[in-house]
Amino acid sequence: MIRKDTLYISDLDGTLLGKDARLSERTTKIISQLIDDGLLFTAATARSLSSVPILEKLRLRIPCVQLNGVLMYDFPKGQYTGCTPIDTESARSVIDVLRKHDRMSFVYKADDTYGIHVEFEKLTNDVERNFFEVRKDNDYKSFSRTEHITVSDDDKVIYFTMVDEYSRLSGICDELKLIPGVRPTLYSDNYSDMYFLEVFSSRATKALGMMRIKELTGAKRVVAFGDNLNDMEMLAQADVGIAVGDAAEQVRESADIVIGNSYEDAVALWLEEECR
Repeated sequence: MIRKDTLYISDLDGTLLGKDARLSERTTKIISQLIDDGLLFTAATARSLSSVPILEKLRLRIPCVQLNGVLMYDFPKGQYTGCTPIDTESARSVIDVLRKHDRMSFVYKADDTYGIHVEFEKLTNDVERNFFEVRKDNDYKSFSRTEHITVSDDDKVIYFTMVDEYSRLSGICDELKLIPGVRPTLYSDNYSDMYFLEVFSSRATKALGMMRIKELTGAKRVVAFGDNLNDMEMLAQADVGIAVGDAAEQVRESADIVIGNSYEDAVALWLEEECR
């Protein structure tokens, strides 16, 4: 039986999606039917609007968390309903650290209607080049190469992201942790042997986004699914934190429940069993 008092929220890459970064037909069928039957289900992802075509297949009826909590997207309204930017001085401090290490990232800036523009100076490796090639022609964000990224008083910086080897990023991450007002996170890429380093406002997390949706829906409890280090706080704050079987070891060890592998439709199958 579907519990109408429970919010179910899942990470995408490495959790709900398969190894091809897509929703399987089985997962789509199971979760879409459960949502139609009244399941409160949504997603919390590091993706931005690139997640929308994926999630539209599920016919979500409640908002989802994007960019690890920076943005809130309302599917019924078809628009962003919330944005948590980095304050200007903190964004400039991040730029200074990255400049010192000669490792500038993609810098996301939002306008007043939440349109996203991404600036970058150079593409450092094949993963970043692929990241750019896949997204450069999309309607939901624009990209531009610039010789020297700066942050003006009018800029609304919402996100920094880069991909590289762990040894290249770990020291940078440690320095960024010393900057007030920002939250850096370092975690492995689901589709390569590289790591993502992402920086966003300390007021923006998947966990906080999850709790906003809980309040919005009136849910009494939350069940969260994840696989990577950027999911751990969300799983810890949920009433039930669930890791997929192929999650990072640290995530599995801290979860309340460990289920099957992401590429075997584990989240959908667990929900199907839960709602019988």
